[in-house]
Amino acid sequence: MDKSQTDHPLLTDEELTALFGTDSNATSSGDPGFKYRNLFLLVVVVAQTIRLLFFPHLAAANFQADTIDEQTLYRYMTIRAFFVIGISAFYLFSYLKNWYFEKVALLYVGIAVTALLMDYFNAYVYFNPQPQQWAVGLIAFRFVAIYCLFMNALRAREAPAMPRYLWS
Repeated sequence: MDKSQTDHPLLTDEELTALFGTDSNATSSGDPGFKYRNLFLLVVVVAQTIRLLFFPHLAAANFQADTIDEQTLYRYMTIRAFFVIGISAFYLFSYLKNWYFEKVALLYVGIAVTALLMDYFNAYVYFNPQPQQWAVGLIAFRFVAIYCLFMNALRAREAPAMPRYLWS
């Protein structure tokens, strides 16, 4: 009878540790920008929602008073805020659970670009001739948010490994 196993192990414990251990200097294979882009998107969503829900008079001040009914504008802003909350929650769920995140991220780029174009042609034409600087800043935030959504969609396969957390 041929003895195929030896009495001593082929690898020592130190060799096994070196082979299967983790290297603390190794970089993660995911895109490190996901964390910062998602935090920026979260800040934009929270800021827009708070502005639309609790300070609609500030947003309405940018529009010409004689062209739009103020109550209708406030109601529109409330509906818009709840829509932003809903789609943001769905995006976050898709990201955290990795539920078709590549497709959802790409869909949201389309939604964001469409919303910006519709606002440009339908709402921004009613802006005061001299809008306040913070209103221009919020529009710039929307461009940066679209860029972040686009980068997340492009690099969806490089997202942090599962399980994901809100700030990972």
